[in-house]
Amino acid sequence: MALLLTAGCGGNAADDSPATGSAAPPALDPQRVAQGETIYAERCAECHGASLEGEADWKSQNADGSFRSPPHDASGHTWHHSDAQLIDAVRLGGARLGPAAGGTSAMPAFGDALTGDEIAAVLDFIKSTWPAEMRQYQWEVTQQAQQ
Repeated sequence: MALLLTAGCGGNAADDSPATGSAAPPALDPQRVAQGETIYAERCAECHGASLEGEADWKSQNADGSFRSPPHDASGHTWHHSDAQLIDAVRLGGARLGPAAGGTSAMPAFGDALTGDEIAAVLDFIKSTWPAEMRQYQWEVTQQAQQ
């Protein structure tokens, strides 16, 4: 039930800084953000929290080795990942995590339940809650991943 992101992400913007000087991230369409908020409430909030806060003690793994649902607000690590990684996380769910991830995830795959536009809307909603410097960092990571 929703957007678990790449496991084992550590560091912060200062530690993992992408090249600077990228253009500002594209403006978010308010209608698409509102659509994403609705979809998030229906599909993601049960696990990731109505306020994007994630599960309590989200950095700890469960006894079975599975990862807990991380927050998608500024306190989490969602903004450390490129758009492509975030889209894959939603499309493929926990199945995308292999042995190198150091754990598993019970997150379902939403690739058959949500269209690409719906996934993008959810991500735009999440991005709309981040401070400008986090949006900039995430945009730069996205740009680097496309090169």
